[in-house]
Amino acid sequence: MAGSRIIVYTCNWGAYSGLETAGYRGLSYPASVHPIRVMCLGRLHPGLILKAFELGAAGVLLLGCPPGECHYGFGDKRAEELFEETVALARLLGIEEDRLRLDWVAAGEGQHFVDQVRQFVERVAKVDESVLPEAG
Repeated sequence: MAGSRIIVYTCNWGAYSGLETAGYRGLSYPASVHPIRVMCLGRLHPGLILKAFELGAAGVLLLGCPPGECHYGFGDKRAEELFEETVALARLLGIEEDRLRLDWVAAGEGQHFVDQVRQFVERVAKVDESVLPEAG
């Protein structure tokens, strides 16, 4: 299951705003990270997350609005449910749990976004040496 890409699904309202703020402030994260903006993490499906692994991703990080701050009102709770479903399916497929993570980034928190991404890349690098944790 070797791969060097880290997929980061970001909610449009919180985490993606954090990514934009990080860019505006010149903060960097590893070049192996590929953010994908979705309207709401609660609208994802476990199959879509697992497809990233099938296509060679080394890890998948879900970054959404903090609990209680979802633009749609349900996304944070649904994201937690779908994450648990995904982890259970990943176990059945032999995907290490360290390759998946769900966390929260509030709008405009660029440094927090970068910190979450870097921590996840380092975590995945421990189970997959093809992942380079250096900033890019």
